[in-house]
Order: sequence, then structure tokens, then C-alpha cells
Amino acid sequence: MPLVLFERCLLATTGRIRFLTSSSRCRMTFEGNTEGLRGTPEERMSTVFGGRLKGEAPTSTSRIVSGGVKVIAGVSVPAKPVEPDNCCMSGCVNCVWEVFSEDIREWKRQRKLAASRIKNTDQVWPANWNPPLSMLCLKNVPESLKTDKIRLDKQAKKAAGQSASLFPERTTPLPKSVIEAKRRNALRHGKAARTAQSEIDGDEEGWQDVPVYIRAFAEFERKKKLAKQQKEGRSGSQ
Repeated sequence: MPLVLFERCLLATTGRIRFLTSSSRCRMTFEGNTEGLRGTPEERMSTVFGGRLKGEAPTSTSRIVSGGVKVIAGVSVPAKPVEPDNCCMSGCVNCVWEVFSEDIREWKRQRKLAASRIKNTDQVWPANWNPPLSMLCLKNVPESLKTDKIRLDKQAKKAAGQSASLFPERTTPLPKSVIEAKRRNALRHGKAARTAQSEIDGDEEGWQDVPVYIRAFAEFERKKKLAKQQKEGRSGSQ
């Protein structure tokens, strides 16, 4: 039925003029429901983008809130980075968890450097500045943490002596060539094992209270950013 004829039929039956349009685009204004809303826009937003774990409102963390820096054995050691609680989990260009990961790496790097330089001195690491007990000598450990240091050393020594052997102990001396080969292998593999264990322990430090999925997300964002930088570097060199 043609549109004009349809309008005439409606006018004849209802007695009222009704405007119909064949356009697919209609202007509409949506006011929304603003009655009965409680709190400010920021407070209502916090119910959606709440705290990291407990639902609190987001606060400034990571590089914005810093605990300062202390000079230990001539090395500037920053305070342990604060875990962010304002992540939106949307893969931002500068994700706060990626920033936190970079800050943790820098913190551990400076702390390790300070621990290596303090060994030959009589200085004592500040007790309130996260002393790396496994990397310090007993004389450099604060008095309140020496018991923990002794316990950690005993545990490490016990773990090192528990390596099982598949063969019984040899009663006759080994040939000199075998002794020399064993010495070279022990130096090489022992150093690699200590380095690997140190890297494992170092990676865990600073992430103990962070959920695994958050750490995986931060590591994914870091690798994605590195891959993008490498790709841009290759394209720029061509």
C-alpha cells in the first residue's frame, strides 16, 4: 500500500493526524535516569573501577608515591616500589603494572649492587630498608635480623648438601684427568646453577603478595612493548 494512501486511511479511522516517515535515521535524545543516584561521579565510578583487590577507591601508587632513596655503600637504593591499585586491565600504552615491573627490576638491581659493595665495609644495612639477607655478610646485617640471616644460611647449606648420588662412593683415587675435568665442570655448572637460582629468587622478590594472573599480565605487556620496540628498530634501520 502506498504511504500516502496508508496515511489517509489512518486519518479516516482515527480522526487524528499521525506523521510517519520512511527515513531510517531518527533524531533521539536520551536523558538517562538521574534520579536517586547517590554519591559524586567519582564515588560512583569507584564501584566499577574499584581497588586492586579489596574494592577500595583507586589511589596514586608506583612512581607517584615514592618512599624516597637511601645511599648504602655509595649506592642510591630506592624504597621498595608500592603495588599499584589503579589498573583498568585494558592494556594501556603505559600500564601501571608494567611500570611497577620496571621499578621492581631497578630496585633489585640497585639493592644487589649495594649488597656487593657493602661486604668489605663495616656498614650495617638499615633494618627498615628491606635488607637482602641472602646477599649480605652477617656483620652487615642489622642486629634485629641476624637470627633470620643465620637461619637462612643454615637452610641454604642444608639444601646444598642434599644432592643425591646415583652411584656409591668411590674407594680408589680418580685419575688426574678425571679430577681436572670434574673441577672444570663443577666451576662451570656450579656458577650457572647459582646464577639461575639467584635469578629465580630475584624474580620472585617483590611479587609475593601479587596474584599470579596480575604478574602474568604485566609480563605479557612488557614483552609486547619490547617486541614493538624491536620491530620499530628494524623498520627504522631499513
